[in-house]
Amino acid sequence: MAETSRLQSGACTAGSLPSTSQSSQDCDVLTTEDCSGSEDEEDSKGPDTVVMSPDLSTYWKAAVNKPNDFNAWGKLIAFAEKEKNLESCRKSYDAFLTCFPLSHIFWKKYADLEQNHGNTEEAEKIFIRAVKANPLNVTLWTSYILFLLKNVNENLPNSAEGIRRVFNEAIELCGMEYYSDDLWNLYIDHEVKHNNFREAMQLLNRILKIPTQRYQVHFERLKLLITSHSPVELLSLEELSVMCSKVQVENDQVAVEDSPLEEVAVSLSESDVQKIRQLMLYTMEQTHLLNKVQVQERYAFEENIKRLYFVPLPLNVKQLQNWKKYLMFEMSRGQHDRIVVLFERCLMPCVMYEEFWLMYTQYMEGQSVEAARTVFERACRTHLPLKFTLHLQWAFFEEKHGELDSARAILRNLEKVLPGVVLVRLRLVNFERRNGNLDEAERLLRESAQNSSSPDMAAFYTIKLARLLLKLKNDPEKARDLLMEAIKKEPTSPYLHQCLLEIEISRDCVDDVIKCVQRAMNSNIEDTIKGTLSLKRLEYLEDNGTCVKSLLNAYDEHRTLLKQKELKRKENAGGEGDESNKKAKTESSDPSVKVNISTPEVPKPAVSPVASSTTNTSTTESATQKTEGLTFTKPVQSKPQQTPTAKDYAPRPLIQPDFPPQAPQPVSLANNMFRGTNHQQRMHFNPQQRMHFNPQQRMHFNPQQRMHFNPQQRMHFNPYPGMPFNPHQGMPFNPHYMSGPPQNYGPWFQNFGGYNNPPPWNYNRFNSPF
Repeated sequence: MAETSRLQSGACTAGSLPSTSQSSQDCDVLTTEDCSGSEDEEDSKGPDTVVMSPDLSTYWKAAVNKPNDFNAWGKLIAFAEKEKNLESCRKSYDAFLTCFPLSHIFWKKYADLEQNHGNTEEAEKIFIRAVKANPLNVTLWTSYILFLLKNVNENLPNSAEGIRRVFNEAIELCGMEYYSDDLWNLYIDHEVKHNNFREAMQLLNRILKIPTQRYQVHFERLKLLITSHSPVELLSLEELSVMCSKVQVENDQVAVEDSPLEEVAVSLSESDVQKIRQLMLYTMEQTHLLNKVQVQERYAFEENIKRLYFVPLPLNVKQLQNWKKYLMFEMSRGQHDRIVVLFERCLMPCVMYEEFWLMYTQYMEGQSVEAARTVFERACRTHLPLKFTLHLQWAFFEEKHGELDSARAILRNLEKVLPGVVLVRLRLVNFERRNGNLDEAERLLRESAQNSSSPDMAAFYTIKLARLLLKLKNDPEKARDLLMEAIKKEPTSPYLHQCLLEIEISRDCVDDVIKCVQRAMNSNIEDTIKGTLSLKRLEYLEDNGTCVKSLLNAYDEHRTLLKQKELKRKENAGGEGDESNKKAKTESSDPSVKVNISTPEVPKPAVSPVASSTTNTSTTESATQKTEGLTFTKPVQSKPQQTPTAKDYAPRPLIQPDFPPQAPQPVSLANNMFRGTNHQQRMHFNPQQRMHFNPQQRMHFNPQQRMHFNPQQRMHFNPYPGMPFNPHQGMPFNPHYMSGPPQNYGPWFQNFGGYNNPPPWNYNRFNSPF
């Protein structure tokens, strides 16, 4: 629970270790107030006294005017480092890290800057500020410890203890992080280097119970340490006594509790040491197997995490969902320490997403109210000072737990930071109303109505104030006077007329209700609002009216209003119809195209192939293109058309009649098939009349259902039906049959010359109507 309390409070104290130039008397523990980032020291520095160049001042103003612009701060720091002015760089880094304290890369650059200028103490203070702002950042802790190991003289009396204190601080804060293996290894190597095997053994025992990325490496290292050293060197006196009690040692006279470790080591035989070593390995293996199960449960979540620390870029949806699922999984396990660590890990890359802060506060509220309040303070004061929704939730939290002054202060401070936000002002008004301060709520609403930037906002606050006077203070007269003044200033606001009608109805005065509606009818509000008000007047007069004349007048006015509405609707519909007619006339105004729409009463003229064959194309007067339902006639300078007769309007047959049988003529087959008997008599192909192919309606071919061809079972073609033919014996040589066709070949005999000399292949045969 010590780690949890540190994370909740955000406190982080690290020892200020003596450097090589310090004496042992100067070794003290640095607190938060002693750091260079404290408010007192920053005030003493006087950042306004730093002299900046004109170009750097331009970058500084751009960053200060937009404190949430990460790129502006980055340009400022880059330019300050380019000028190599240490004071300007310090001022830029301090201002930037105040706005973005989770930018661990810039903390490291700031410390390196001080270290490059030989300011070791300032670099150490910067590292302390960095790990305080980022308690779970393993990279910063590792860099800080490496800096200490490099610059601290460990031969001094308190140096080794100071470094170990920093190690323990880091392990307590971020030792349960999934990627904390480097920090653990650094600590273990440090203890092994100084021959502190017992402390190294304790560290390996601790990490063996924590699911980390390289858990298997730690287990192998633990086995190597156990096998290469005696249990007396690895275990404390209490642990060794427990091991000896579990195994039967050969010398029963050994009293581990009352003897020093040196005597115990001498009294234990080699077999006893081997038994204790085997027991240690067995116990650690069981712990390792349990830890392996925990790692496997979290492996999928950890592998989907692509960003561990803060980056000023939005996360994608998959990353956000993965964090939510991971948090829900840990909360279902119920381990409080692991839940807190995971929330802190999540808030490093997701610090700009208020939903995770709200999840954290809801969980911590069930554990400790003070811890939840600390989370709200971190979120609203440091990371999200402009997220008003999060501040409003904080105010609700304080009001819920009885801290009314804190809730009021939160809302008032938020109004100073974000002036003019309607939701913030309404929350403050409702807060005062819930706590019985009606006069303060009325004052806030009047102030908002007077200082509104637009008439609509003034009407909005006026209506809120009128309802408060009517419902809570029971003063309808005051509310009515307020609305009457507002209507005089803004007579075209429909909301003011509706609210005034509600108040007049609540006062139960028929004449005032009629006047209110009549005033609205005479204004320039929308007809829809007028119809609503007129209907409410009818309902009120029906239920509460005493004069039938006023009721009939109201009915007449309402009927007239409905008629006017209907006339406007017809006019709008007629205007649309006129526009559509004008559009149609414009499309048909071209004299080169004449459109005749055929109707079912007038049958379409039929064109038979026989009639078309007898028509001379040279006497054609116009070229006609026919489509379904329309006839587009292109004018041609020719003789006037004759009046069609009933014969010309003969209905078109559904099925084209067959040609009458004719005697075969000695014409080549190619002409019959492709060209026809007469070039002038063939029907002209019209591409506009062809049926278009629809690939969606075609029948798909299924290769699994096709019939496979068997060449052994195919039927052989006999080219000479006049004589028996055996395909296995080959073609019989007969000069009579080779010189010409068989005598019983039938109708093919007449066109045998055409088959022997076929015409060139007609590639347009698919476009031919036949």
